[in-house]
Formats: sequence, structure tokens, C-alpha cells
Amino acid sequence: MLPAHEAQSGVETAFRYRARQCLMDSRRIALLADFLARRFGLRPLLQRWMAETSIAHATLLMGKGLFDEQHPNFVGTYSAGASSKAVRQAIEDADMVICVGTRFVDTLTAGFTQQLPAERTLEIQPYASRIGETWFNLPMAQAVSTLRELCLECAFAPPPTRPVCQPVQIEKGELTQENFWQTLQQYLKPGDIILVDQGTAAFGAAALSLPDGAEVVVQPLWGSIGYSLPAAFGAQTACPDRRVILIIGDGAAQLTIQEMGSMLRDGQAPIILLLNNDGYTVERAIHGAAQRYNDIASWNWTQIPQALNAAQQAECWRVTQATQLAEVLERLARPQRLSFIEVMLPKADLPELLRTVTRALEARNGG
Repeated sequence: MLPAHEAQSGVETAFRYRARQCLMDSRRIALLADFLARRFGLRPLLQRWMAETSIAHATLLMGKGLFDEQHPNFVGTYSAGASSKAVRQAIEDADMVICVGTRFVDTLTAGFTQQLPAERTLEIQPYASRIGETWFNLPMAQAVSTLRELCLECAFAPPPTRPVCQPVQIEKGELTQENFWQTLQQYLKPGDIILVDQGTAAFGAAALSLPDGAEVVVQPLWGSIGYSLPAAFGAQTACPDRRVILIIGDGAAQLTIQEMGSMLRDGQAPIILLLNNDGYTVERAIHGAAQRYNDIASWNWTQIPQALNAAQQAECWRVTQATQLAEVLERLARPQRLSFIEVMLPKADLPELLRTVTRALEARNGG
């Protein structure tokens, strides 16, 4: 690492020189960003950069919502070995990958299966950046601005053509993980704040295509189940004019459900989708499918809001069919009070991404 006391202008000059060499030697580059880029306020700069260039770009799950997901060069959510073929090719086959604020953890990479060797990555972190084996004491915003300027000077091969998304025919009948997420996709709106808890919710949300200005808040880094419910209270407090959608499993909700009382007290109107799959489904998939420690107490969920606040009442539904869910979501374009939807799902059903990840984790844990 270059000495911290070296003049900042000298650090930036050295970084620019090395970065230019790497970029000029690369026929095709890609950009992978994660949650730290959002935490340090890089979202507007990253979106501007991607609008100006033809660079394939993706996020890890925690960074979902950083980019305009309708942009033709946005390839999706990178989940290493659990990614689709198109996403892996766009990111891993690039000559150089610029990683901005990334944290590669087991649950986001299907057990550390990313194929991103150090010699083919430029790593940009909050207070330092790495090129090859050299670290530069350069703040994230300055490093990203420098790389943007350099990319505008270079000519790169266009990214792989983004696969055309075919219209999805939503399967009617009883709700499953597949038709639940397909139905929800149809009712997302620009500017939505979508909070998803660890487990089936987080990995199902990875496949959503976000409309303009929508963002996802998720916490798989530490696996803190129950985090999303009080986080939704905070999000609605901070952004009272935006629609907040919370998606949380029954097991996670039992840890922090009391904050629904705070939402009702303050007259908030989030949409809460409670995924009732009768326990810790993600844990069943990893280890102990029939073990009692993955069971939870059965609650009368649609009665909980009334118990938590007698004065402010919520609208509550219990849905078992895809058409029922669609009918409820149709009514909630502009919710006027807290809306609680208990979504009944099969006990062992998993989103496809989570199925792949749990297989990798189960294998790593010795079955």
C-alpha cells in the first residue's frame, strides 16, 4: 500500500496511471457494485457513469437497486455459481471487472464460488482501492470518478446482448414461491422501497426486476433474521410519501413483530407480506428438514395487528391462491393504512436461487 502520508494528488496520479494501463489492455470490462457503494452515496454517480458508457453491470444481492434495472446493459444480480449463465458470462468473462463496495460472503456467492481472480479485478472500497497487489489510499468517490473519466476516454467491446425476457404466464391455483414472486412483480411501482428478510424472501427478491427509482433493503451479510420489520418502520418514518413493502417470513417476524405496534401508533401504511411456510424453511433446506428446532409456534397472524394497537386498525387478508394475492395487491396502489397479507406457501418450497445456494452450503457443511 502506498504510504498514507503521501500527497493525495500523488496517490490519485499513481492510481490513474495504473488504472489507465489496466483499462487500455482490456477489450471488454464489467462493473460489479454492492451495498457499500450505496452507503457511501455513490448511486447517482454510478448511474450516470453507466448511462454514458456501454459497460455490462450487475450488483450483488445487498446492492440491488443501485442501478437502473431497465438499462439494456444491466445484466442482473450476480450470485457467483448460482447466477444465470448470462450473468456469469457478462461479469466473469470480462477482461477486467471493476468491483465497487463489494463484500463476497457465503450466502451471496453460493459458498464463495465467484470466479473473479485478483489480476482481473480493480477493487474500490470506501477508503482505499486495489489494482493488482497495490493499494491506494483514495476515497471511493474519487476513485470511481477517476475510473469514469478514464472509461470515457477508452473504447471497449460492447457487452453481451442481454437475453430478451419472455412474457411470464403466471400459474394460477395455490400459491408457490414461483407464482408469488411473479405476481408481486406485476404490482411493483417506481419509487417503491422493498424490504426483504433473510431466507426465502431475500433470495426470491433477487429475481425481481425493479422499476425506476425502486430500491431493495436486505441484510444477508450477518443473517439477522427479523431485521426487516423494524427497518420497514424506519424506512416509512424517513420516507412517509413513498410506498413501503415488507416481505418477511413467519419465523423472522416472530422475533420483532412488536414494531408493528409502532407502525400502527404512528399511522403508517406499509404493505406487509408475511410468508407463512410453517417455520424456518431455509434452515430445513440446509440441515434438519424434519428437526423440531426448525419448527415455530403457529400464530393467528391476521389477529396480531389488532392485538398490538386497539386504536389504529389495519386491513388484513389471508391468501392461498395466486388470484387472491393479485386482487389484494390491485387494491394497494396507494394504501391508506397498514395492510397485512398472510401468504400461505408450501413448507418445503424454495426460490430457485435459494435452492442452488442451499445445496452449496449443505455440501460445504458436510451434508
